[in-house]
Amino acid sequence: MNVHDFNLLDPEVLECPYPFYEALHGEAPVHHVPELGLTIVSSYDLLQEVVHDPETYSSSMPTEAGNLPRGKGETEDEGIIQLRKTFRRANVPTLLAADPPYHARYRSLVNKALAPRRIMGMERYVRELVTELIDGFIDDGKVNFTKQFADELPMSVIADQIGVPRSELREFKKRADYAIGGIERAIPPDEERKVLLAGVELQEYFLERAEERRQHPKDDMLTTLVTAELETDDGSRPLNDDEILSILQQLQVAGKETTAHLIGSTMLLFIENSDQLDAVQRDPSLITNMAEEALRAESPVRALFRTTTRPVTLGGVDVAEGAKIMLLYAAANRDECAFANPAQFDVQRENAPRHVAFSAGPHYCIGAALARLEIRVAYEEVLRRMTSFRLDPDYPPPRHVPSFILRGLDDLHIRFDRV
Repeated sequence: MNVHDFNLLDPEVLECPYPFYEALHGEAPVHHVPELGLTIVSSYDLLQEVVHDPETYSSSMPTEAGNLPRGKGETEDEGIIQLRKTFRRANVPTLLAADPPYHARYRSLVNKALAPRRIMGMERYVRELVTELIDGFIDDGKVNFTKQFADELPMSVIADQIGVPRSELREFKKRADYAIGGIERAIPPDEERKVLLAGVELQEYFLERAEERRQHPKDDMLTTLVTAELETDDGSRPLNDDEILSILQQLQVAGKETTAHLIGSTMLLFIENSDQLDAVQRDPSLITNMAEEALRAESPVRALFRTTTRPVTLGGVDVAEGAKIMLLYAAANRDECAFANPAQFDVQRENAPRHVAFSAGPHYCIGAALARLEIRVAYEEVLRRMTSFRLDPDYPPPRHVPSFILRGLDDLHIRFDRV
C-alpha cells in the first residue's frame, strides 16, 4: 500500500497505524492531506525542525475539546450554543496554544507548580497510592488493568493536587472521563450536550477548588497557580478564572489521560514481549529506561498541531502560509533513521530517551517529570508483586481508543501470578 491508500481517520488505521507510519517515512515525510486540510510531518528530524521554530510554526491553534463536532439541526439550539460558549471560556492561549513570549510567562508559573523539589518529594506518596491500588485486586489474580489501575493512579494524583476530597473522587473521575471523551473520539450529535455539560460542571468545580485555595492555601499545584503573579507588559497580576481553567484542563489531560494510557500500553507491550518482561524482572534497574522505551514505542500523544506563519519549504515540500501542520510524534518515534528496528520493544535500547513523546523545544511537556515518576513507581511495585501477565481469555482482545490525538487502551483485562 502507498501513503495515499490510508485514511488517517479509518478505525483500523487508528487501531494499527504502523503500516501508515512506514508509508509516510518511505514516501512522504511531509504529506499533504487536502481533504482534512492538514499537512502531516512524520519524520524525526523534520518534526524537530518544526518544534524548534515557533516563529514559523505557531502553536496558536485551538487544540482542546471545545472544538466538538456539531450535529445537524442543533445549530439553532440556544442551550447547546450557550454550553459551547461557556465551555470555550477556557480556550484562552496559555500553554499548548500560546507562542513565545506569552507561552514562557504561563509556563514559568506552572514550572513552579511542578518544581523538581515538589516532584521528588512526591515519590513516597505515589508509592502509597500504587500499593493501595494493587492491594485492591492482587488477591483476585485478574484485573481490568486500565480501569482499576492505570486510570486510577494519575487521576488520584491530579485530584489530590487540585484539592478533590477522596469522598468526591469517584464522582469527579466520572465527570472528568466524560468531558475528556471529547478529545479522544468523535462525539455523536446526541452526546454533545452531555459532554459539554460535563465539561462545564468540571470547570465550575475547578473554580470552586481555586477559591478554596485562595482562602486556605496548601502546598499543592493549585495553590501555586491561584497565588502566582503573571508577568505582563503592564506589570504583574494574578491569573484570571479563564486562565486558571485553561491551565487546569491541560494539566487534567496531560497529567491524567496521557500517563494512564502509557501505564496501560506498557503492560500490553510486556504481554506481547515476554522476553522484555523477564529482562526487567531480573534487573529492576532497567525500569527507568523501560519507561523511555515505552514512551517511544507507544507514544500516548499521537499528534499535536501547528500553523505556518509564512510560506516555507519543509523537507523539500512547499507549505503555504496558514497551513495546518499535524506533528505526528508517534510516527517520529518509529522513524528508522532515528531508532534502529523501531518496531521492536527493547528495554535496553540505548537511545530510547531521545524520543519525542514529550515533544521538544519551547513546548516540551511541562509534566514530564511527574509522568516519569508515576510510571517508574507503578512498575517497580507491579513487577515486584506480580508476574506471568497474560490476556484474560474471558474478554475480547484489547482495542485502542479511536483517537488521532491520543493513543491508549480502553480496557485491558489481564490475569497474573503473584510473585
